[in-house]
Amino acid sequence: MKKLSVILLSAVLFFSLVSCGTDKSNVIIDNSGKSRFIDFYTEGEYAYIECELNIYTNKDTTVMLGAVDEDDVKTGLLKSSELTGVSKDGQSEDFILKKGENTVTVIFRGDYAGIPEISQREIPRFIYIKK
Repeated sequence: MKKLSVILLSAVLFFSLVSCGTDKSNVIIDNSGKSRFIDFYTEGEYAYIECELNIYTNKDTTVMLGAVDEDDVKTGLLKSSELTGVSKDGQSEDFILKKGENTVTVIFRGDYAGIPEISQREIPRFIYIKK
C-alpha cells in the first residue's frame, strides 16, 4: 500500500511539473522572409550565429530558444549541433515577447570546433522553444 502511494504521488508530481511553463503552441517562429541571418563570429571557446527572428505569440510570454545545426558541425565550425539562444549582450537566455508579432535579435551560441567557416548564411533550419 505504501509503495503504491509513493508511485501515485510521484506520477502526480511528474505530470504537474511537465505541465508547468510556457505553452509552446502559443508561440510561432516565422522562418520565412521576415527572419534573417545577420552574421557569425567566433570568440574563445564559442561560435556565435546572429539572427533576427520574427516570432508570433497570442499572449505576453517569456521563452528560451534553442537550435540544431548539423551542417556547421560538418564544416568544423561547431563541436556539437546543439545551440543555445542568448540575447545580443550575451547575458540572458530569456526573451520577453509581447502579444502579437515580435522581432528579436538572437545569438545562437555553440561550442567552437576550430574552423571559422559557416556552411550557409541562413538562420538555423531547426529553431525551437526550450521553455
